[in-house]
Amino acid sequence: MAFDKKAGRNLTSEKGIFSSVVSCYLFPLIVFGGYLLYCILEKLIPSASGYYLIHYLYTFEKGYISRGFVGEIISKFTDTVTDDITRTVITIFSALLMLGMTLCIGKALSKVRFDKERLTYVLFVAVVVFMIPMPFKYFYTDIKLDKLVWALTLFAVYLADNKIGKWLVPVICALATVVNPIFVFTSMILIAIIILQEFYSGGMSKKDGILCGVTYIAIIALALFAPISEKWVDFANAGEMVDFFFKRYAGELEPEYRERFINMWLIDFFMPVDKALNTSFHIYFENFGRGLNTALNLIFVAIPFYTVMGIFWKKVIKAEKDKIQKIIYFLSSISIVAAIPAIILSWEFSKYLYNHILVQAGLIVYFVVKDHKAVVDTCKEAKEFGKKHLIASIAGILYFLTFFATLYN
Repeated sequence: MAFDKKAGRNLTSEKGIFSSVVSCYLFPLIVFGGYLLYCILEKLIPSASGYYLIHYLYTFEKGYISRGFVGEIISKFTDTVTDDITRTVITIFSALLMLGMTLCIGKALSKVRFDKERLTYVLFVAVVVFMIPMPFKYFYTDIKLDKLVWALTLFAVYLADNKIGKWLVPVICALATVVNPIFVFTSMILIAIIILQEFYSGGMSKKDGILCGVTYIAIIALALFAPISEKWVDFANAGEMVDFFFKRYAGELEPEYRERFINMWLIDFFMPVDKALNTSFHIYFENFGRGLNTALNLIFVAIPFYTVMGIFWKKVIKAEKDKIQKIIYFLSSISIVAAIPAIILSWEFSKYLYNHILVQAGLIVYFVVKDHKAVVDTCKEAKEFGKKHLIASIAGILYFLTFFATLYN
């Protein structure tokens, strides 16, 4: 038995499931790798289809297009894209995400394995987040580029406190932005706050300051470049653009999707920015089904979730004495603000909400692993509250899981 003087906690060296570093990485590898293997063997991972098929057909031949990086890479190997090719690429993305989750969760467990208190908090957050019925579908059987973006984010998080590896963070973040600029509104917040914290915790050295600056500038520059450059594509009209990219596809494009792509690309590539934004607003608010889903998500999931998180971070900030650290915690508490533009302009409110649930979970785990007393003490207070109001706490968790799984689309 040892004693942590800094935190005032008893540490244990008793043997258990996480007694070795290897077991800390092996556990998530078995869980995530096992499920991925199941998805592959049961052929649950689909080929790209519908709207998201185009992300595998884009190239930069006629100009830079956001979300075109994956298609550009595919074009270096083949001129014809088949369903088997997109399924293989999606499977690779799933494997990369599985590796990223294994590395980050394994590292977190290895850092707290001899501290039962912090280990409990890390496991609790991980279990609650991954109990949501939708994540495994999102992680393994989804065809969107989002999971590649999350895989890259997790690699960046894993390397953020490594003396040598951290210099890859700007490159990884730039790549994530090129893969899908939506990175700026989702998982970017997680790595942005983590490298800011590492900069402050490391004594605000010039090297870490440069690292932060280069990372932020690269992300912002690439994110701003994407919508501007798309107005320069070398096509006469949206119909020509659709025909050009879909000639690469070995299958057949359903007629309804051709019309949808023409209307969508007319907005994205051929309208002035102000008119495009105005049109997007009208389309979004005229769709009753999407509007209803957004309203239900907001009322039954988002508001309750962020109320709870607001209370959590308020207690953390109140418990913290360091003024700069308070600012970092405050930024952590308002991470959802970064997603507001995407939420307003997209059709996928629940997707962005889930991304920010992951961001909040990741930040809490990070601060617990780094042994931030204000966060650990607030987690302890939450645990005691949960014990005291056990039935209400379980009901609250079940409510959250049920409503989110029901409303996710």
